[in-house]
Amino acid sequence: MTVKKETTKKRAVKKASPAAKRAAKPDLKEFLEEVQQKAYELYQDRLRSGVAGDEISDWFEAEKAIKEKYHL
Repeated sequence: MTVKKETTKKRAVKKASPAAKRAAKPDLKEFLEEVQQKAYELYQDRLRSGVAGDEISDWFEAEKAIKEKYHL
């Protein structure tokens, strides 16, 4: 009777691409800082263009953009 030898396959370890590293999820403090910065940029753009709005809508738009950035 012959014994069948089991072969083990080595799995290739996938390294994260540079894009994946940049899109790593931030901690809460970093996330809020990014949202704050983006909201301020939106506020400045809104003032320059004369578009009506308020800080709450700027914040929500910034939060949405940062969530999309990190695929949240």
